[in-house]
This record gives sequence, structure tokens and C-alpha cells, in this order.
Amino acid sequence: MTNLKKIILFLAVLFLALILNPSFSNAANTTTVDSEQALIDAISNAGEGDVIELTTDISLTKPIEITEKNITIDGKGKTIKKDDESWTPNGNNGTLITVGIKAKVTLKDLTLKNSQKYGVQAYSGGHVILDGVTISDCLYGGILVNAGTIQIKDLSLGKNGQDRNNGIEIGKGASVEDENLKPVVIMDGKLSSTEKDNVLYIAENDSLKDFEVENTENSTNKILTSGNKVVITDENNNVIFESNENTKIKIEGEDYAENVKITIKVEDETVTMTVKKGDKITEKQLKSKIDLEELDLGDYSIKGFYTDKKYKTKFDFSKAIEDDTTIYTKLELIEEEEPAEEIDDTPKTGIGNNMEIAISILAISILSLVVLRKNRE
Repeated sequence: MTNLKKIILFLAVLFLALILNPSFSNAANTTTVDSEQALIDAISNAGEGDVIELTTDISLTKPIEITEKNITIDGKGKTIKKDDESWTPNGNNGTLITVGIKAKVTLKDLTLKNSQKYGVQAYSGGHVILDGVTISDCLYGGILVNAGTIQIKDLSLGKNGQDRNNGIEIGKGASVEDENLKPVVIMDGKLSSTEKDNVLYIAENDSLKDFEVENTENSTNKILTSGNKVVITDENNNVIFESNENTKIKIEGEDYAENVKITIKVEDETVTMTVKKGDKITEKQLKSKIDLEELDLGDYSIKGFYTDKKYKTKFDFSKAIEDDTTIYTKLELIEEEEPAEEIDDTPKTGIGNNMEIAISILAISILSLVVLRKNRE
């Protein structure tokens, strides 16, 4: 085989290897869009992991429905909203973006507003990740978790709902055919809202029987069960939003534990902190809350923590905190070390030294004269 034939064969094999390699043939692409039709076409043609970027605000004349796609729609700070003059709903679906069966869609750096119904819907197993998304001015509510999954990385809610605010609605419509599907809400970051009431709403008049709430390890906010409702807490475990109660619904997830207050007495000063009921605290945690310099107690150090003001019973750090608790801090004065006596090891010179030498010589001379005189006698 000639060298030319070998080279041609090698290139052919290499070409086939690249074409058949999934990491090559399925490489994610980025597409920019500047209109409703361009957005619809980009979604229709998108492959696994593709990114669609908006270069301008887009007004929709009909709902966007996404199934069986794993894509990202990056708004780049732009807005998707309903076109008031040309809007036509798809049957009962009047939501701007619906993510349905076998689809996982990330909405990033995007504003959704002015919807006939909801800003976004996770439907029948669809999974929506919200990362830098703002939703406001939607007639029915901000988000509908309709037997799908909503994962919140960074979500800001404005006023949504006609008669009253309706932020995140958790439900299951009659059109969801799979009986095993249920709504799931995952807190994976932070949630804020301009409204305080009805930020979470558990549907009461549909097919909902149960739903699930989850939290990722590093989430700032937590979504937790609290009896027949769910609550969202801040980084200090304070409840910032809570849902309505629905006694007919089973809720799965981590239970909310209320905060308890710890009062730390330091002489005549008081320092406070809160912990989750049932948690344990450490000596290091208590010390981190006490700034002796700021309390004008810089001459003291912390000797220990006690349950009584007479310092008879030491605080037991091995026990969980179940109720509001007062802890007394025992201090001790920092003793100043006495300076060591200085030894003068400087060589003696000058008049004082010469005087000592002269006296020594005089004494020796007198002693010598006495001895000589006795010997003569």
C-alpha cells in the first residue's frame, strides 16, 4: 500500500471516529434569537444541552410548550411577555412557557411578565430550573408546579394573581395522566418576593394528593414542612413565607424546627443568639458571640460557661437545646506578670570602680604589715 493510500485510509477512519463519537456529534450549540418565531424554531431544532440566547425582548402570540428537550434559555437580561393584541391561548393553556413530559429546561437571567395565566409551568414530570429569573404581573400566578419539578436557584417574584397575590402554586391538574407523578419543589439557592402573602399556595380543588419539598446542601433559603403547610426560611431559620394549610394533602420533606433563643450573660452585659430547636451548640460558638473588648472587659478572659449566676453548674454542651436558655459566662482577670529583676552586667569602670580597688589594696597592705611585724617579733 502506498503512503498516499495509507494517509487516505487514516483520515477516513479518523473522520468516522469523530462522527460516531457522542461527545463530538452531540456537542452543545448556542443559538441567538431576536423574535418569537426564531425562538420557536430554535427550541424545535435544539439538541441535548443546547443554549438559546435572547438578543431582544420577545412578545409571544401563543404559549411556548417544550417537551423531551434538555436545553437552556438564557435571557441575557431580556423579557418574554404576552402580546396583548395577538395573544391566542392553546386550549386551556395560557402560560407563557410550559415545560412538559421528559423535558428539563433552565431559564436563566430572564424576566417573565404579563401572562394570561402563569409565567412558567412545570407539567407532568417536566423539570424547570430558575436561575436569575424574575416573574411579575401574571394573571393566575407566577409559577404552576403541575405534577412537575421546580428547582429554584435564584428567583424574584413580584405581584402575580388577580384578586390576591399567588406566587408559586403547587397542584396537579386533571390532564396529568400518570397517577404516580407529583409536584416537587427544590430550594437550591435564594427566593425573594415583593409580596409577603400567598407566596406559596397549595391547590385545594384539583387532583393533588401529595407533593414533595427538597433542599440542596448549600441553599440559602430552605423549604420545609410544618404540619399541613410548607414554610420557607432564611439563612437564620426565620420563617419568611408560609403557605396555606391543606389537611387533605400529604407533604414529604424535612420538618421545620422553630428557633430558640440563647441569652448569654457576661457580667452586667447580655449577648443573644438563636439556634434551631433540637440543635446542639459548642463552646466555640458561644465564644464567637462574645467580644470582651467591645464589652469593655478586655482585662478578662473567659474561664467557662454555667447554668447559674453563681457558677456552680457547668453548662452541658452535649445536650440539645429545646427551649429558650440563659447561659452565664465566668470571667477571670488576666494577671500582669511582674517584670524580672534586671541584673547589671555592665563592666565596672570609672571612679566607683577605682575606689573599690584602692580600698582593697589598702586592706591587703595593712594586713601584710601586721603579718610582717608579728614575724619580726
